Amino acid sequence: MNIRVPPSLTGAQVRQSFLDFFAERGHTIVPSASLIPADDPTLLFTNSGMVQFKDVFLNTGTRPYRRAADSQKSMRVAGKHNDLDDVGRDDTHHTFFEMLGNWSFGDYYKQDAIAWAWQLLTGVWGLPKDRLWATCFRDEQGIVPEDAEAAQCWLQQPGFDPQHLLFFGRKDNFWEMAEVGPCGPDSEIHLDRGAEFCNCAAVPGQTCAVNSGCARYLELWNLVFIQYNRHSPTQLEPLPAKHVDTGMGLERIVSVLQNVNSNYRTDLFTPILQRIQQLAGHSDAQREANLTPYRVIADHARAAAFLIADGVIPGNTGRNYVCRMIIRRAHRFGNEIGFHEPFLARVAAAVIAEYSAAYPELERQQLAIARTLTDEELRFQRTVDQGVAQLETLTDEMLRIKEAQLDGARAFDLYATYGLPLEITRDLLRKRELGVDEIGFRAALEEHKLISGAGQAMGAKDAGAAQKYAQLLAELQAASVLPESGVEHEPHGALESSETLAALLVNGKPLATASQGTKV
Repeated sequence: MNIRVPPSLTGAQVRQSFLDFFAERGHTIVPSASLIPADDPTLLFTNSGMVQFKDVFLNTGTRPYRRAADSQKSMRVAGKHNDLDDVGRDDTHHTFFEMLGNWSFGDYYKQDAIAWAWQLLTGVWGLPKDRLWATCFRDEQGIVPEDAEAAQCWLQQPGFDPQHLLFFGRKDNFWEMAEVGPCGPDSEIHLDRGAEFCNCAAVPGQTCAVNSGCARYLELWNLVFIQYNRHSPTQLEPLPAKHVDTGMGLERIVSVLQNVNSNYRTDLFTPILQRIQQLAGHSDAQREANLTPYRVIADHARAAAFLIADGVIPGNTGRNYVCRMIIRRAHRFGNEIGFHEPFLARVAAAVIAEYSAAYPELERQQLAIARTLTDEELRFQRTVDQGVAQLETLTDEMLRIKEAQLDGARAFDLYATYGLPLEITRDLLRKRELGVDEIGFRAALEEHKLISGAGQAMGAKDAGAAQKYAQLLAELQAASVLPESGVEHEPHGALESSETLAALLVNGKPLATASQGTKV
């Protein structure tokens, strides 16, 4: 059964209608923070809307407003939120995504947060009330009080079915930033997409229900109510000021409102996919036969464009490595559908055209985006064929001796010698139904860092530093101090070299000269 909603909104209209809805209710519309978290060395990337407000929740910072809303650029390619392995293989996973959110810092609380969520979903966007479910918190350990307040708020919403109110425990409905600190119950809104979406009928022991893992029930929106300060596993103290933190994935809600069964079939992605198809010269049937490469290229080109616009450049460590890896992975999938020359800059042009109205930094950095993508593809092209050939030799030998997993040392050698990222090695081995020792790879990588004295693991410390380096690079290239093609760095070359010093920075500021002992 299809979800019947009013005439379809574009993705851009959905984003704007969310912001307009909360602006009308006294919220300050704040710009998205950079993908590089400010003053937070614990995060590789901004991975949710709450990151830029973390200091408020920790009571170490304030804002000149008490209500806020935004659409936050987010990346999930590391740690417990690493979605990379699923990107392209299903309809919903992405490296980069947008998180719609509204916040209250000691202002409104559960009653308004729930009422406004219901009004937006059913009144503005027209979702059928009888297909929506809500979950609230009930502690299976009996330590934290049940969230009866949120439950009562749901029962007061016009047209809400009381039978669609469910209670779940800590795993599903309790949010905490860390083992101690701010925390609280959350309330999730789920959509019943219809029996045809059920994917658990043939799975023993699995039921078709909310929070069961069944694709029929889609989580749309999470409303977090930060009301406690945790001192220990059993000691919770009520906060003097209670906060609201909500998050809803733009790609997911757009797929619902546009009545399609895949995020990649929304207009957030179709222009990018159409550009790939045009460049490849494929028919619609050829595109559908190669959905995984198309999706990976579209997702990674979008992510890389946003990363580069925020000052992240390809490199060997931390977030710079992620940028390099997704560019190379997209290029490798491009090889599978006939691309053998740099092509990602032309795909990224479609990203910039679709997203620059909401994120003007893309248009400001479009030359840097195109240049960086092309340069990285050219670097990769010089070694990738050798690396893939070496991996194929290793794979043939593994199959001959019935070895199921490539050891980490050899996987690292492919990366160190040929620039073949672990993720590409994993992709290629999977096609032969083989695996790779990722723990061993990371151990070899860490050993290499210790021996070589590798630089700062995260790359540039924060968004400001990254933007300063990106700006300096653009200025040096504009002044013809550095070539537009970039500067080639060969890490396995001579131990000594003679170079011309192009610029000095101290604490992000240009310096004309430096004396011995100055840290630059």
